[in-house]
Amino acid sequence: MIGRALKALALGLLCGLMAAASGCAIQPIDSLYALPALAEEYSELQTSIDAAMGELGAEYAVINYGSNTSTIQLLDLDGNGTQEAAAVFLRVTSAGGDERPLRICLFRRTDGDSYRLAYTLEGDGSSINSVAYEDLTGDGNREMIVSWQMGAGVYTLSAYSLNPADSNELMSVAYNESYLTTDLDRDGNREIVVLQRDSSVGNDRAEYYEFRDGSMVMTSSALLSQGMQNVVSAAGAQLAEGIPGVYVTLDLTEGGQVTDVFTLSGDALVNLTRDQDSGVSQSTFRAYTEVAPADIDGDGVLEIPIPMALESLDPETPSNQYFLRWRQFDERGGAREQCVTYHSTVDGWYLTLPDSWLRQVTAVRDDSISNRGERAVIFYFRSGGDYQPFLTIYRLTGNNRQARANLPGRFALYSDSSTIYCAQLDPSVWACGTDETDLLQRFSIITAEWSNH
Repeated sequence: MIGRALKALALGLLCGLMAAASGCAIQPIDSLYALPALAEEYSELQTSIDAAMGELGAEYAVINYGSNTSTIQLLDLDGNGTQEAAAVFLRVTSAGGDERPLRICLFRRTDGDSYRLAYTLEGDGSSINSVAYEDLTGDGNREMIVSWQMGAGVYTLSAYSLNPADSNELMSVAYNESYLTTDLDRDGNREIVVLQRDSSVGNDRAEYYEFRDGSMVMTSSALLSQGMQNVVSAAGAQLAEGIPGVYVTLDLTEGGQVTDVFTLSGDALVNLTRDQDSGVSQSTFRAYTEVAPADIDGDGVLEIPIPMALESLDPETPSNQYFLRWRQFDERGGAREQCVTYHSTVDGWYLTLPDSWLRQVTAVRDDSISNRGERAVIFYFRSGGDYQPFLTIYRLTGNNRQARANLPGRFALYSDSSTIYCAQLDPSVWACGTDETDLLQRFSIITAEWSNH
């Protein structure tokens, strides 16, 4: 199967149809991948791979998650724009089994544009969970980071320097939640933060590994919020004033989520938001969890959404609608509010709100004609004790969506091939601090921001 994919890719290259590469076994991934210039390169590489697989009694292995999931990965490790190596991920299936059944074969490109097997890395476990490439040592070359899956929720994280003639294992650490790479000390090299759940109460933690004296060493750790059920997501991103940080969002066993915010203080990893008395990041707690942290205002700093429940039009029925107050944190753990939004996650849009809307506006969903492809959110202004509707935002997906969008008083906000978003504003009800032009600027489509390893 891989041989056919390689031949198909070579044919695509010769014909100039670069789009064909996206469906083949060898795929370009950021700057690590470089497509060979000639079909012969693939042919000789395939011959070398077939020979190694035959000698090992192996088949191609599956990589479970991440950006680098191809079973054959062409690598530009030194960043010079030319791929000089290929990593091939295998599982030994020969009779009798093997105590270390997983293999990563590193092939080096020779001066004659052929490939030779330079060395093989061996791994334990049931599968390869993920693969990443980062410069951990500061020598300008990327190292390989491999998560070996040992069992359900149990992993070994290894990092290897990939030299022309051999490799060197820089770390091998058991973990059970997640990891990420980041540059918290701003030295230009990537460090590794490993997230661990511990069986002893209150000892769930983030471990900070950096390159020292030829290996990746844990130099500090900091506690995660107490009562963690699991890690939802983790990412490196800026704090206020451009300070590098790590944001780890956790589900809590008693319900709700918190986001722990980490940075370096001196040389030590610290959890800026964890309250010392409760052991929980109370300033980031939310029971409403449909919206994840994001750089909501585009300033390069990750903000955390804190929900504010809205009043219900019916005093007998609690509202299930929220405004979100977006907070960003500084290196001392101080929070400041950047903006407030209403998110319609069901319909895939959000609205950045004028300050004047707080405490005066509520929202209600109207799905009464959703079977005909129209859903709506209606915003109400409170005047005295009464609420009056002043703005409706529609999501139209029916066959008659264009006609519905053109009804009197409605104006377009966004459209694609299957959906029209439009609105109807009644300024006679309330001078709400926005008009049609401003509302268009405040309206946004929800997109994914970050994810977990």
